[in-house]
Amino acid sequence: MAILGDSRWVIIGGGNIGCILLDRLRAAGVPADLILVSEEDAGRSGRASTRFSVRAAPLGDESMCAADVFLLATPPGAVLRALSALKARLRPGQAVISFAAAVSLARLEAAVPPGVAVARVMPNAPSLVGEGMNPVVYGDSVEPRVRERVEAVLAELGRSVEVRDDQMNWCVGLTGAAMRSLLPVLEGMTRAGMEAGLSPADARIVAAQAMRGTASLVLQTDLAFEQLKALTPMETVDETELAQVLYDAARSAMEKTHRLQVKLEAG
Repeated sequence: MAILGDSRWVIIGGGNIGCILLDRLRAAGVPADLILVSEEDAGRSGRASTRFSVRAAPLGDESMCAADVFLLATPPGAVLRALSALKARLRPGQAVISFAAAVSLARLEAAVPPGVAVARVMPNAPSLVGEGMNPVVYGDSVEPRVRERVEAVLAELGRSVEVRDDQMNWCVGLTGAAMRSLLPVLEGMTRAGMEAGLSPADARIVAAQAMRGTASLVLQTDLAFEQLKALTPMETVDETELAQVLYDAARSAMEKTHRLQVKLEAG
């Protein structure tokens, strides 16, 4: 998208989420000289810089003044430290987009100067291949141009849905950590395919396509879940029990994130 290549970007954090963002921006055609990567661990930012052919700089470096958007991809406990280091370089009209769990929009807005727009995103690992689901909440100071930039980034990552900030802890279990609930399903199906004599590669493809196709049915029709189940009448698991297990997993992730948020706010 043109708006991505017309903006200057700083990615704070060279871990998994930071590298996903770097990968997707470069894949979208954003010139390397418009991207800067930084974080507390100079070695990690250096490796990310080399891998994606972008510049690296220490947190708070004067070169960050020219940025339009700061993508904050640090662990939750490092978010406020990063914003503190950046604060002297932030100015009205710039935007900060946080990809950290457990740090509320209110805390983010309080940590930046007036006039700096803030948005908060719950990242999702399938964004690495442009198939993520990334819920987003916008601060009151987000103007149309900033929203357009955020939406352009999210479009490169996959799909998104706008939520309230008080729903974000639930979104950890619904999207951010959901892959860990779904992968065991694919793992078991792949193992069954291999026992049937399929090669590991073919068994993996069969399992993944079965899940992908099921998800496509849900996305592309308005059939109720019971109607979808009726399309394949053989029941292979205790569906009520499995649904409860996955609900409990999402709720557990929410509760863990809430406890982390309380701890961070108390500190």
